[in-house]
Amino acid sequence: MGEFRREIVVEATMAELPHVFEFVETTCREARVREDAQFDLQLAVEEACANVIEHAYEAKGGTLSIIFATRNLDVVLTVVDQGPPFDPNSITAPDLSAPLEERRIGGLGIHLMKRLMDEISYTPTGQGNVVRMVKHNAIGEDTDA
Repeated sequence: MGEFRREIVVEATMAELPHVFEFVETTCREARVREDAQFDLQLAVEEACANVIEHAYEAKGGTLSIIFATRNLDVVLTVVDQGPPFDPNSITAPDLSAPLEERRIGGLGIHLMKRLMDEISYTPTGQGNVVRMVKHNAIGEDTDA
């Protein structure tokens, strides 16, 4: 498969999340992503974007750039924002063994992203943040004869 790359820039609002979800869904089809990997990619990007909207921009507005690219059979998703530096690796894993009534609401986004994706890296840019997520072997076999 040749190089494949698509990008979308959206306003950093919760109202834009359906557009992000649709972008990833459409792009997965175009890139021939395996059906069993598509939901993982969609949910990981949605969680990353929701975290940026809620925590980096604190509902004050800004933009998000989502880049979908392939690297051999891998899918590389990159989320770029202009919020203050924030390292997702600094968040401790939630205690999933605690009873539901003792758990705080939220706080599962980064945990989900780590579970759904094979690699996650974070880079502060001085002007924002870049979160890069990789799903290995996500591209299906080319069925064109």
